[in-house]
Amino acid sequence: MPQMLRMPSKADLPDGTRRDFVAELFVHFKEAGRPTPARIAAKTSSMQDPLPVSRETIRRLLKGQTISTWERVDAVLRALCEIGGQDPDRRRWSESSDWNDDGDPTTCRERLRQLLNDDIDGVEPENTPAPVPPARSNSGWGAPRTQPTQDDPWATTPTPAPTTPAKGGYSDEPPF
Repeated sequence: MPQMLRMPSKADLPDGTRRDFVAELFVHFKEAGRPTPARIAAKTSSMQDPLPVSRETIRRLLKGQTISTWERVDAVLRALCEIGGQDPDRRRWSESSDWNDDGDPTTCRERLRQLLNDDIDGVEPENTPAPVPPARSNSGWGAPRTQPTQDDPWATTPTPAPTTPAKGGYSDEPPF
């Protein structure tokens, strides 16, 4: 018997832009009654303006294991909304929300697209502090880095080529 898809745990999908995207997609998945990926895939092929999306892509999207193009994500959203009898262009937040006095006109489709773009661009969620990268280890194959930390991660200098060992000796460096 196939296992029911569930929102990934924080251990499987930590807080961040990907989790926010998956959580928003899960809102529509739950509204649709948690259909199987095969049913969602069939709906993406049979609805008006079809764009077939494989059930494996749908499963991976719902598990947070991949992202896809907006066209494919939108097809999945439209399929979920059609299955659940919802309009993807309805307002995401109702006017009755106490915290949302300004009546945010964002639609479900616009919200999901924004979260997808945030995930692709690596934009950190507004209310979540930026994660601290782990300290670098000096162990491993290469020699410890002696260059100072730079602000730009792309502005690193290339690692020098390993020196050739003395005649008859062997290098500790891997051949790649």
